[in-house]
Amino acid sequence: MIPNINYHDSALLDTELMQLFKTGWQFVAMTDELASNRDFVCVNYLGDSVVVQNFKGELRAFKNVCTHRLNLIQTVDRGNRHLMCAYHGWVFDAAGMPLGKGGFIPTDAEPARLCLTRYKVASCGKFVFVSRDLSGPSLEEYLGDFASLLADLSRHIGQETYYGSVPHAANWKLLVENVLECYHCSTVHPETFVTGLGVGRRPIADIQNAGLHSSSHFPRVPTRREALRKKIVSHLDSRTFVHDSFFHIYVFPNLFISSTEGAAFYVGHALPNGALTTTLRVRLFEPNVELTDAGRLRQDAINKQGSALALQVIEEDRAILETVQRGIIAADRPSVLGAEEVRIRAFHDAYTQMMAGRASVTTTNEVLPNEVA
Repeated sequence: MIPNINYHDSALLDTELMQLFKTGWQFVAMTDELASNRDFVCVNYLGDSVVVQNFKGELRAFKNVCTHRLNLIQTVDRGNRHLMCAYHGWVFDAAGMPLGKGGFIPTDAEPARLCLTRYKVASCGKFVFVSRDLSGPSLEEYLGDFASLLADLSRHIGQETYYGSVPHAANWKLLVENVLECYHCSTVHPETFVTGLGVGRRPIADIQNAGLHSSSHFPRVPTRREALRKKIVSHLDSRTFVHDSFFHIYVFPNLFISSTEGAAFYVGHALPNGALTTTLRVRLFEPNVELTDAGRLRQDAINKQGSALALQVIEEDRAILETVQRGIIAADRPSVLGAEEVRIRAFHDAYTQMMAGRASVTTTNEVLPNEVA
């Protein structure tokens, strides 16, 4: 079990940022967000800021800090503009070197000092990752058996339907643990997940643990309005990814991916801002299906309703996680895990090994029993 203090101690967060977030690979964006020249996405961790930018079709990743007077270069989550500092107008090229402002002579550094710190960037399907550890494993090695899973899943993910951020007054690990089980769904999400989607009444199933990462299905049961529900999404019958469940993938340390019957997709990204604060970046997607004009109108309505439902679920989780955070600080004993929370136990094991510098990112996939009672 992860000690309670690890959920609220600032010094331990500093260790996490070094051991977990500055090694391996960190999710940054989806390829569609970086498809055009000058597109960029920023990821801000406590004490660091990373930008991935498209330079005429080539993705480059840098520390998002101007080397002149240390201003942040890109100051919003994502957009389209030159890699230009707004303080003195320095523009940086694909090598991270400043252009323009000719004649500038640094008084206390060599000219090479003006080059941005560069990081590794790679994609797996539609998922773009960055590594600040230049000597670390490749992205494929880091993902292991999940590399093919993400690449295959990417074929079924369509256009983005929602993007936003939700602040949480809770440690980032609580957000991770919350999505690794649905034991809480009947009490926290009785109307949204259970009644609305039919998820949360059956035990977790098809659990796979691949090194640091894991996945599982949360099976559905028919809802009271099942026939109407199927009719509403009948325009998606041609979709190529179909499963009667809520399929969830976790990529260590802070990426969550889910599919609701292959008809809707969610990508959650938990960014620690402090020991007690986390920003959850939310991306929602429709399936990759060709639609008629009538199907497009129906899908647009479903996307609007689906976004509202997803944000309601996130808000329900946020409220309970913030009270859990206060409870952990007040607790005099560690928490208890049950059989339904097997993926949390796997996360704890991976976390403990990474914090000790002992984890391997290339372990062989382990398939656990199909269902835990």
